[in-house]
Amino acid sequence: MKKLKHSKYKNTGILFEMLVRKLTSETLSSNKTVTVDIIKKYFGKNTELSKELQLYNALLKEQFKSEAQGLDYIRTVKSAHDKLNQSVLKRQRYNLVKEISEKFVFSNMSKIHISNYKPLASIYMIFEYEETSNPKQLLECKNVILQNGIITEKKQIEKDPVLENFESQPKDIRLLTYKLMIDKFNEKYSKNLDESQKQLLNKYITNVNDTAALKEYVQTVIPRIKKDLASQAKQITDKATQIKVQKLSEMLCTVENMKTIKESHILSLLRYFDLVRELKEMH
Repeated sequence: MKKLKHSKYKNTGILFEMLVRKLTSETLSSNKTVTVDIIKKYFGKNTELSKELQLYNALLKEQFKSEAQGLDYIRTVKSAHDKLNQSVLKRQRYNLVKEISEKFVFSNMSKIHISNYKPLASIYMIFEYEETSNPKQLLECKNVILQNGIITEKKQIEKDPVLENFESQPKDIRLLTYKLMIDKFNEKYSKNLDESQKQLLNKYITNVNDTAALKEYVQTVIPRIKKDLASQAKQITDKATQIKVQKLSEMLCTVENMKTIKESHILSLLRYFDLVRELKEMH
């Protein structure tokens, strides 16, 4: 029995999530029209992609009181998906991926972290394949959806009312809240920062959801810090201090070793900038 394969390039739910997260990372940017226009063009009213996305969301967000109810619901949604115009759907999806590739670097876009990746991948498998293709693998996909949707007492107790209220707000309110959170973050860390530190902090804030773009920027920052430390180390007359600065330079993290850029990495780089600044003031 053949092993069924998932493709993020053909997964409408993941493609949409990538675009939304790209748009979120551009919230403070002056030019957001490209991402917005793509979303409107392909997920606007009555496009076949928007109909498929609604079915993805139907399985992603629906909650079930029992496993039997969940399985019955999955069959109903699968049947609705089979009735979509498959040839139009494939053509629209192909054009969407083509346009994303033209406007952005698709390989970077595909690295954007998507928290509900596994349920979206499972939904894709159920939509794309028939039961006879690989019953065991498709059953595993259904179990992922059921685990995501079955209501349990634990889920009800742990539900965060603040987060629930935030998610129910209109998009413009959520974006405003997001901007206020960024302003608070800025206020927390921006005191006594030089231009290099402010720029690093700004890049982290505006690209927090875009791992590839953030890594690309940090990749340019680290060699610059190393170069500055090497330059300053040459001017230090005390041998012990000189060795310490050289060791600190060697300890500087490399982007290749980071799966994601965390706040701790940014704070570490900010401290390195502090060290460079202090050394420059001394000399």
